[in-house]
Amino acid sequence: MGKIEFQDKTIACKVCGGEFLWSSGEQEFYYDRGLSQPTKCKDCREYLRRKLHRQEGGRQDESC
Repeated sequence: MGKIEFQDKTIACKVCGGEFLWSSGEQEFYYDRGLSQPTKCKDCREYLRRKLHRQEGGRQDESC
């Protein structure tokens, strides 16, 4: 079985609509771990991660 050749790919973010590059190295990393193609750009992923973290922190504070 031959090695898969990955090429850089441009993807449209499903949140902001902006385009981001999914490099061949990132594709290989995702493939090796059985992960699917990303759908959000790095900025949107970080924003949503921070937003979720704040919401979880708020819930913990309310229960104390």
